[in-house]
Amino acid sequence: MDREIVKTDRRYRRNLFLSYLVAIFLGVAFWKWGKRFFTAYMISLPLKERIEVMEMAGHLFLLLFIPAAIYLIVVGKRVCRYQAIPYPGMRVIKDTVIIRGKGALFRGRSMVALGTMLIVLVVISILATHFIVLRFKRHPFFRPFFYGSEV
Repeated sequence: MDREIVKTDRRYRRNLFLSYLVAIFLGVAFWKWGKRFFTAYMISLPLKERIEVMEMAGHLFLLLFIPAAIYLIVVGKRVCRYQAIPYPGMRVIKDTVIIRGKGALFRGRSMVALGTMLIVLVVISILATHFIVLRFKRHPFFRPFFYGSEV
């Protein structure tokens, strides 16, 4: 059986792992030093603004998943177009056997579906957290803290 193999792109693998290390370093640095400033800023805010800033921070965290979803959709569409995974010109981090035909088409469509579902889940999660916070603010027990005694 003659199988086609796409060879490892060592430079791409090195750049990819270096990018991961930089992202991890930045995350740890923010946790170590940025958390202190963010916490001090949050404590200085009144309750209403504190809740709103926390809600926005949660929404921004959820939006970080959108680029990964778009990447999945783009790669999935290319796999479907060429009916091969990895498609021609795709760089790989280890030697990879090319899958063609129905198997590649299934994987490509799966990637597009997963990317789309991820975007939908992010939007639903943002809306759900917003309405949960809104219900919390309008609850009779907490309403005076957010809207004063005039409501």
